[in-house]
Amino acid sequence: MSGKRRNLLDQILVSSISCLCIVDARRRIRFFSPGMEAWTGWPARTIEGLSCDGLAAKKNNPSDLLAAAFNPATACWQGDVTFWHAVLPAQNGELLQSDFCSLPLCNDAGQVERVIAVRIDQLPSATAELPPGQQLHAEIAALRADFRHRRGWDYFLGDHPSMTQVRQLAGLLEASRCHFTIHGEAGTGRRHLAECIHAAGHDAELTCVPIDCDLLSPENLYDALQQLQHMAAEHSGTHEHPGLLLLLNVHRMPREVQQWLLDHATDHGPVRLASTSDVSLESVEQEGWMLPRFRELIGPVQISLPRLHDRGHDVLLLAQEFIHRNRRLRDTSAQEVSPETAEQLLSYRWPGNIRELEQLIHDACDACNGAVIEPDHLSFAFRSGVEAQKLSSAGTPAVQSLDALLKDTERRILQATLECCGQNKAETARRLGLTRPALYRRLKSHGLDS
Repeated sequence: MSGKRRNLLDQILVSSISCLCIVDARRRIRFFSPGMEAWTGWPARTIEGLSCDGLAAKKNNPSDLLAAAFNPATACWQGDVTFWHAVLPAQNGELLQSDFCSLPLCNDAGQVERVIAVRIDQLPSATAELPPGQQLHAEIAALRADFRHRRGWDYFLGDHPSMTQVRQLAGLLEASRCHFTIHGEAGTGRRHLAECIHAAGHDAELTCVPIDCDLLSPENLYDALQQLQHMAAEHSGTHEHPGLLLLLNVHRMPREVQQWLLDHATDHGPVRLASTSDVSLESVEQEGWMLPRFRELIGPVQISLPRLHDRGHDVLLLAQEFIHRNRRLRDTSAQEVSPETAEQLLSYRWPGNIRELEQLIHDACDACNGAVIEPDHLSFAFRSGVEAQKLSSAGTPAVQSLDALLKDTERRILQATLECCGQNKAETARRLGLTRPALYRRLKSHGLDS
């Protein structure tokens, strides 16, 4: 598909002056465009995820009635383009009337997977040149539009002051093409932030390719990077060209793969490099795991994401968003948390960060039959964790400094591992995830090098 046609389709799908609604095969609304928001007054967060199968209209809820109006005709599910007249309830109570065109989007097997409903009496005049035969190409543009919508800054929540610098740096990165690294604990939203930067940047039309360095072997990493190299050469200038190579857990990337990337950094064309790590790149370099030149390549700009426990009332802000998401996508009844539940959420230290909070709210929404999530609706594992943290904080006297405690723990681990490996230092280094020079330095500092 040519760039001209692709840009025209994007104009139809995501322009603020275009009214567009996408329905999936389960007859749920997947995308509610900014133009539709402006026309009806309904925010996308309220409409997306609602069922439009007709039964929703029995609830007499205006938002459900609006969703039911977009239920595609049977002929559309059979692959025919249909035209219809709609009467929609606006959020302010008024009734809106307009003509729509529904375009079925088929997969390679010819099955209809999604239906795009477009308000045809308000499209720009240039769209009249689009023949129905281009409807299959619209699926690609719709997916890109959905990616940008889901990775918009409205979905990157956080009011805590610690997030101010994060947003400032992210704003600078979206206006440039320099490489960057995001480090923070697992579950703090590192991948989501990288995708938000990409979706708001110059190369949003191009593909974001994530590669997890912790899951793939060196051979698989080589294969993935070489395939990416061929893709960049074969699809230059198209949406299939990789625009962002996202190296997840880059601190686990083997040194030989780092060297390969350094040798072939220019072979990928204008592909941008982003990476995530749960430790600072400087410390990984000092331990001998990362090549200095590779650290300079991927880390000219670094963003640190704070732990969820350090973000104060952002916990409640995120919890409310997850409740709302479960209500939209899974038709759960919960609408908010009780004051007692909020107190527990704020006091908990969240070792799993945002990912743990999302799973907790997901389970609580399933357990809640009313509108308010009470402490009893929270999982047993969470309540046990709260009690364990209380006991731990109350029963741990400060008998020695943190440095002394860490040194003593490290010495005991080194001794136990050496004994388990029969004093084989190479095997000890492998089991502890250290290079041999790093192991020798640690043994010497504890007087265990003899």
